[in-house]
Amino acid sequence: MDELHIDQSPTELTTVTNLINEATEIVNHSVSSSETQYQTSPIYDLAIKTLATQLYYDRELSKGMSAGLLMMLDQLQGMVSGSDPDGT
Repeated sequence: MDELHIDQSPTELTTVTNLINEATEIVNHSVSSSETQYQTSPIYDLAIKTLATQLYYDRELSKGMSAGLLMMLDQLQGMVSGSDPDGT
């Protein structure tokens, strides 16, 4: 809420909480349905924040996911597939 400069009213808190939950589900399903080791990466948290922010300002993602978010998802997928051996 602070990063988005949003008032912490009960309505906004509910909205942002729901968007974070939705973003978490989308990121998880975009990376792997069975592996979870990528969830300890700082990129994972950043991807969720980025997607939640995008959803806050554009619920329909009318322009799709940003290039930066897609890059983060690629990095996380690399951790799962083993194509990123050092886990970064």
